Amino acid sequence: MSSTSSYPSQYIDCTCTIVERFAPTAFRATLPNGKPTVAFVQRKEAHLLDVLKPGDRVCCTVCPADFERARIRAIAAH
Repeated sequence: MSSTSSYPSQYIDCTCTIVERFAPTAFRATLPNGKPTVAFVQRKEAHLLDVLKPGDRVCCTVCPADFERARIRAIAAH
């Protein structure tokens, strides 16, 4: 029996575009390929909640097994 898992362990860093805010820490966003995702702000990045608005580009981390959820890390440089 193999000790390696078939579940991906590497995360993907990408730039998403905020579409709308629908919860205190969650936004609807689009991935670079145009697919929708739900992007969340972690507690340690809570300062972003006051500045993020629709149209903003953000740096996100996505698990390759679940592209429907993304973690917002920072505002993307233009």
